[in-house]
Amino acid sequence: MFEIPLPFVVALLLAILLVRLTLRGPAGQVGRSLRIFVAASLALVIMVGLRWQFDLLIFRFLRPLFAAMLPPIAWMCFAALGSKERSQTRWRWLHVIPVLAIFIASLTWRQWHIQVDFLIAVQFTGYGMALMILASRGEDRFAQARLGDVGSVRGIVAVVGGALIFSGLVDGLIALDFSITQGTNVATIVGTAQLVVLVVLALLMARLERLSPQTTQLTDNVTEPASAQQKEDPQGNNDIAEDDAILAAIDEVMCAQHLYRDPDLTLDRLARRVVIPARQISGAINRRFGRNVSQVVNEYRVAEAQMLLRTTDKPVTEIMFDCGFQTKSNFNREFGRVTGMGPRAYRDADPNPDHSTPDQPTPDQPFGPIRKLFSENAESRE
Repeated sequence: MFEIPLPFVVALLLAILLVRLTLRGPAGQVGRSLRIFVAASLALVIMVGLRWQFDLLIFRFLRPLFAAMLPPIAWMCFAALGSKERSQTRWRWLHVIPVLAIFIASLTWRQWHIQVDFLIAVQFTGYGMALMILASRGEDRFAQARLGDVGSVRGIVAVVGGALIFSGLVDGLIALDFSITQGTNVATIVGTAQLVVLVVLALLMARLERLSPQTTQLTDNVTEPASAQQKEDPQGNNDIAEDDAILAAIDEVMCAQHLYRDPDLTLDRLARRVVIPARQISGAINRRFGRNVSQVVNEYRVAEAQMLLRTTDKPVTEIMFDCGFQTKSNFNREFGRVTGMGPRAYRDADPNPDHSTPDQPTPDQPFGPIRKLFSENAESRE
């Protein structure tokens, strides 16, 4: 019976994932990063399959080279999801050093007998730990991801980091097996590792399903003044007055320009609109609300949805899209978090609907979380 080697089964799944990302994946930098990483992983898995299926000298040489390139590609893809200013660094060339070292070790193996697999293990483990740390950071490290997708993107980065660490352990075992038994158990190690990779792929696909579908990107023609390029304050800013000034600028673009209606809104785009660094926006919102930027933006969307439910007969699904939500699950979850009930129940429970409009809320009901915060602070001082 015809059998397909396990690495090529994994390669087939990666190819399907790449097609899915190309046709229905997220837009913007997140989509590009995921496609580049999956394509690099596909090339590596194919090379691993060729190496262990045919055992030719050329594949023995190319397999470690392909492997050495994957961790830097993963890091540069996901580190690029930070603000544009932060991602444009002069130190990217340093990522070439481990790749060059592994290339030289592979090229001179017959003379020096350097353990190439051990070098790969160290590299994979180091980059995997760096990605795990990146996944644990704040929203400003994913400023180019849609605000509603930041949690899922962080989960994907954590899965990729864990996969690199696992691959590093596998390469370490391969190096150990060659040094002790001259590679007797390598086939078993590689086969078991590929089975684990299948599980990782399943986790990755589950995370990808939580990402918003690709939509048409809105053009942002805002011209950034020179002050937008100023270096962020490394000491942070704990002054409540300055935090409130940042919040006031955010509220202005939210209410005047209805920026929250943009389903592709990112922290980086919001930062460019208000001409304030993403890190300062994230810090101010976290300090004043105890919540993240995505939740506060969703509260603007929920506020408009509440008014539309009270003042119009529009279907709930139409209201959901009008307010900037893209998925019913996210809309229902965020609406329930803010109001304590679902949108349909909210509409049915309002016996005396007011006559305000989304652009003209009643004076006793400040629109959006920031104005409500300011109103509560003013009341507490009286």
